[in-house]
Amino acid sequence: MIISKTPLRISFAGGGTDLRSYYKHNNYGAVLSTSIDKYLYVVIKKQNELFQEKFRLNYSETEITNNISEIKNPIIREALNFLKIDDQLYISTISDIPASTGLGSSSTFCVGLLNALYKFKGETVSVGRLAEEAAYIECDILKRPMGKQDHYAAAYGGLNYIRFYDDESVTVRSLNLSKNNLFRFLSSVLIFWTNIKRPSESILKEQDDKNKLNFNILNQMREQALFFSKKLIEPNISIEAIGGLLNHGWELKKQLASNITNKYINTWYEIAIKNGAYGGKISGAGGGGFFTFIADESKHDKIIQQMSKQGINRYICGFDSTGTTVTEIR
Repeated sequence: MIISKTPLRISFAGGGTDLRSYYKHNNYGAVLSTSIDKYLYVVIKKQNELFQEKFRLNYSETEITNNISEIKNPIIREALNFLKIDDQLYISTISDIPASTGLGSSSTFCVGLLNALYKFKGETVSVGRLAEEAAYIECDILKRPMGKQDHYAAAYGGLNYIRFYDDESVTVRSLNLSKNNLFRFLSSVLIFWTNIKRPSESILKEQDDKNKLNFNILNQMREQALFFSKKLIEPNISIEAIGGLLNHGWELKKQLASNITNKYINTWYEIAIKNGAYGGKISGAGGGGFFTFIADESKHDKIIQQMSKQGINRYICGFDSTGTTVTEIR
């Protein structure tokens, strides 16, 4: 049995500049994101020949089929095709967090699945290759209107400044914060669950279609990712300054597509700001999922109390530094 463990992520700046429709025309895109200690697990086991079916797949649905072409799950189907695997297999997934919540679950799944399948084949590949091939499956084979940041966040793990160049190359720079800066930054972050699940593709499709009209906004968001990363490594980190950057980024992000925010999200945001948050944003494409706020730790209790009155509760999670891993059990 082979088990891969791959982290989900939250992003702080630059989201949208990792779309090909942007970075192909503007030299590069850039994002700042971190993986978190919530994971998606992929379990692979060679089926015993006594089972009649060739493939048994368990995720949010259960599939039993004898042909790869009949597999409904597009990522599983195309990953098996891509790696030319046609063995009798059982594949199952377990996730700490539901899909469609803005934490990059489809990309995390694709990276984790490839990692497990390569282990099944007896091959060792780099995390960079896992990220590149996962992005290729989703963006090129499946032609999903999405960027590449989630694949690299899931594969590498940690707090990273990532650039996506117009020649399709990618660089991942890990931010080595001082212990003091890392503690103060992590202690300032508050995450809330909005209770809203939404498919990201419709929002990303609109954003992708409008990207040429939004180049000026996206240029600012790209520069924010760099500025944010520099602020984090300054000798004396300013929580107010990085919170302000998050706030400015949210104001820019809301202009990219019509469904990124709504009256409920706007109300919750205003409540958090009124009670001491310096800034925040919805993770992922928008429209729901998780809110990330930055505030001095002394303000956290008040923000949590006022948000809970709205039915929006804090979600406690930490940060991951390992990226995707794989284990074989004999």
